[in-house]
Amino acid sequence: MPAYLDHHATTPLDPRVLDATLPYMREAYGNASSTDNSYGSEAMVAVELARRELARLVNAKSPSEILFTGGATESDNLAIIGTMRGAAES
Repeated sequence: MPAYLDHHATTPLDPRVLDATLPYMREAYGNASSTDNSYGSEAMVAVELARRELARLVNAKSPSEILFTGGATESDNLAIIGTMRGAAES
């Protein structure tokens, strides 16, 4: 059996994550940033529920501490900028 060693590019999806996200890929696929319609509003509710659940799981002080990004580069840049700002303030 071959070993997959490129988890930086893609990684297997936990079946629980797949089950939780499939409805939003099949039926409720609205743009959460476009809440002037029911599809977007439903997507925004789902994003906020996910944000609250994740905040609870990592013991964040507030769900507002949880940020979602569009991908790895955006996440890396956000982490670098936050680290630099934190260092400048101390």
